[in-house]
Amino acid sequence: MPPGTDRAPSSIPEAGVSPSDAPARPSAKASRLATIRLLQILAAASLLLPLLLFVVASVVSYRAAQSLSEERINRSLDVMSEHSLKVFQSLNLALDAIDNLLGSRADAEISADGERLHGELRRILRQLPEVQSIWVFGESGVPLVITREHPPRPIRDFSTEDYFVGPRDGPPRVYIGGIHASNSGGQPYFTFNRARRDGGGRFLGVVEMSLLPGDFSKFYSHLATGPGLTFRLVRDDGTLLARFPAEQGNQPLPASSAFRQAVASGAATALYTTRSAVDGLERRTGVQRVSGFPVYVSAAIETGEITREWIGGMALHLIFGVPATTFLFGSLLVVLQRTRRLHAEEDLRLDAEAAMRQTLRLDAVGKLTGGVAHDFNNLLMVIIGNLEAVQRAAASWSEKSKERIERASANAMQGARRAATLTQRLLAFARLHPLDPRPLDLNRLLNDLSDFLSRTVGETIAVEIVGAAALWLVSADQAQLETALLNLASNARDAMPEGGKLTVETANTYIDEAYGRANADIHPGQYVLIAVSDTGIGMSRETAEKAFEPFFTTKPVGLGTGLGLSQVYGFVKQSGGHVKIYSEPNEGTTIKIYLPRLLAGAADETPQETPAAEDLEQGIGQRVLVVEDDNDVRSYVVETLRGIGYDVSEASDGAAALSAFKQDRFDLLLTDVVLPGMNGRQLADTLTARSPEMKVLFMTGYSRNAIVHHGRLDPGVNLLQKPVSTAELVRKVREVLRPAARTLESSS
Repeated sequence: MPPGTDRAPSSIPEAGVSPSDAPARPSAKASRLATIRLLQILAAASLLLPLLLFVVASVVSYRAAQSLSEERINRSLDVMSEHSLKVFQSLNLALDAIDNLLGSRADAEISADGERLHGELRRILRQLPEVQSIWVFGESGVPLVITREHPPRPIRDFSTEDYFVGPRDGPPRVYIGGIHASNSGGQPYFTFNRARRDGGGRFLGVVEMSLLPGDFSKFYSHLATGPGLTFRLVRDDGTLLARFPAEQGNQPLPASSAFRQAVASGAATALYTTRSAVDGLERRTGVQRVSGFPVYVSAAIETGEITREWIGGMALHLIFGVPATTFLFGSLLVVLQRTRRLHAEEDLRLDAEAAMRQTLRLDAVGKLTGGVAHDFNNLLMVIIGNLEAVQRAAASWSEKSKERIERASANAMQGARRAATLTQRLLAFARLHPLDPRPLDLNRLLNDLSDFLSRTVGETIAVEIVGAAALWLVSADQAQLETALLNLASNARDAMPEGGKLTVETANTYIDEAYGRANADIHPGQYVLIAVSDTGIGMSRETAEKAFEPFFTTKPVGLGTGLGLSQVYGFVKQSGGHVKIYSEPNEGTTIKIYLPRLLAGAADETPQETPAAEDLEQGIGQRVLVVEDDNDVRSYVVETLRGIGYDVSEASDGAAALSAFKQDRFDLLLTDVVLPGMNGRQLADTLTARSPEMKVLFMTGYSRNAIVHHGRLDPGVNLLQKPVSTAELVRKVREVLRPAARTLESSS
C-alpha cells in the first residue's frame, strides 16, 4: 500500500438504497399497516357497534313495552274496579231502601199496596241510571211489583231462574245473575239480586234489578286508547257479564282457564298470558276482584299489539340510525380506500425520490471523483515531473544539477503537501477526519491567531477580533478549528480584492426550539458563536446554497479547489455544531459557526511540551515494534527510526507482531490501524495486556470505528495521520516515548 493511503470500507450506499430511507421503510410500513388495520376495525365497529347497541336497545325497549302494557292494564283495572264498586254499592244501597220500603209484608199485602210501591220503585229507579228495571218477586217466584208497568201482567213462572234460586238457596248476600234474554224483546241483561227475609230468617221473596251489559261496555270503550285492548266484567265462576269489544258466544270460562285458576288461588289481583279459545289471539291479561262482590274486572292487551308497538318504536330508531350508520360506514370505507391509494402514491413517490436521490448521489460521486482526479493529476504531475528531474540531474551530476535537484525536490515536496492537504479536507467534509477535542477558550485562541489572520488576508484588509466577556468554553480540535478559520479568512480575502474589513466575533448564545425546528441539524441548547464577517462582494442565494459542496467554487480555474468551506462544514458538523451563511450580493458575507458549550471541565492551559531540536536528531536506543502491511510505508518508517538511533523491529500483520513480541519486549508499538486479520486496536489491546508499560502510537490514513468513535479519538489514544513527514514522525515518537526517555536518562 503506498504511503498516505489506508484500506477502508466503502461508504457509498448500494444503488437504489437511501441510507436515510432504508431503516425508516420497515417502520413506515408497520405504521401504514397499523393505520389500515385501525380503519378496518373502525369500519367494522361502525356496523357492529350500532348493531350491538340496536340489539341491546331492542331488548330493553321490548321489556319496557311489556312493562308499559302491564302498567296500562293495572291502571285500567283500577278504573274498572272503582267504577264497578261504585255501581254495585249504589245498587246495594237501593236494595236496602227497598227492603225498608217492603219490610216483612207478605205477598198479599204487597199486591194490595202495589200502586204506591210501584211509584216508590220508579222513584228509586230514576236515581239508578245503570238499572233497566226493578222487580219484586213473591216467595213463589210470581212478580208482585214491576217498575216497567202496573199492575204486573202474569208472564211466566220465574221460580226456576238463577236470579231467584240463587238468593233463595244461597247465603244472605247480594247475588249477581248471569246474562238473560229480555222477555219483551229488548237487550240481554244480567241481574243484581238479594233475598227478602223476615226477622226469623224465613224466605219472603227476591228483589231483582236488571242491568244492561252495554252500559258497562260503553264505559269500557272510553278506556280503549288503542287497538288490541279488551275489557270484561266476569263473575267469579267464569260467567261473562259485560265486555268490550263485543265477542261472539257467551260460554262461561272453563275451570282450566287461567282466570278460574287465578280466582281459585284467592289472589285479589293477577297477571297472566293466555290464548283465547274464541279468536285464538294471545293476550297479556290482568284481573282484579271488585271488593265485597263476587265479580272480577279484567283488562287485556294482545301480545301481538305489544310487539307491533315495540317494532314501530324500533323502526323509528332505524329511520335515523340506518342512514347515520350507512353514512359513517361509507365514509370510513372511502377513507380506507383513499388511505390505501395515498399509501400507494407515497410508495411511488418514495421510489421516485429514491431513484432521484440515487441519480443525484451518483452525479455527486461523479463530480467528486472528477474533482479529486483533476486535482490529484495536477499534483501527481508536479511530483512525478520533479522527481524525474531529480533522477536526470542525478544521472549527470554536476554543480549545476545540485541546484536543480534541490529546486525539483522542493517542488515535489510542495505538491505532496498539497495532496495531503486535499485528502485532509476531503476527510473533514466527510466527517471522517479523527478529531482530538480539547477544552478551548475561543477568545484566547483568536487573540493568538490574530497576527496569522492578518498576514493571511494581507495589508489592504483590516482584521478586528471582538471577544465577548465571560465567554463559555467549548470542546474542539484546535488544529482543525484554526484551519477552518484560516479557510474562512482566505475566502474573505478573495471576496475583497480591493480591500475591506474582516471581523471575527464571539458570543454566548442560546438556540431555541423555533430555530431548531427551522434547522433540523441542530438541537436547542447553549452554544458559543464565532461570526466571521467581511465587507466583500457577497454571494447570491443560489451560490450560498451550494457553497458547502465539495469542489464547488466561483473562482477561476486553477485558483481554488472548492474544498475550503467543505472542510469548515465537515469539521463543525463532526464537532456537534452548526454553520450558517448570511450573504447578499454587494453587501458582504457573514458565516456563523455554533459550537456546543462545554458544561464540564476547564481549558487545558498547560502547553504541550515540544521536543527540543536536539532530541529530534537522535534517539536513545528505545526498542520500537513497527507493524504496517504496506512494504514501502513500513520500510520508510523503519529506516527513519533506525537512522536516529532507535532499535526497530518490524512486522507486516498482527500474527507476525505477536510472534516478534514473544522474542523480545518493546518500549513502543507503532502500528497501522487497518491490518489484515487482527486490526491495530485489537493488536494493541493484546500486547498492552501483556506489557502494560509499553506505549502505543497508531498510524492511519482513514479509520472509522477502531480508534475513532462519533468522529473523535478515543481517550488516551496517540495518532499519526498519514501521510506523515520525517519530522512529524520523529517528533510524535519522541513525544510518546519522552517519559521513558527521561527515566533512562536519570538512571544513567
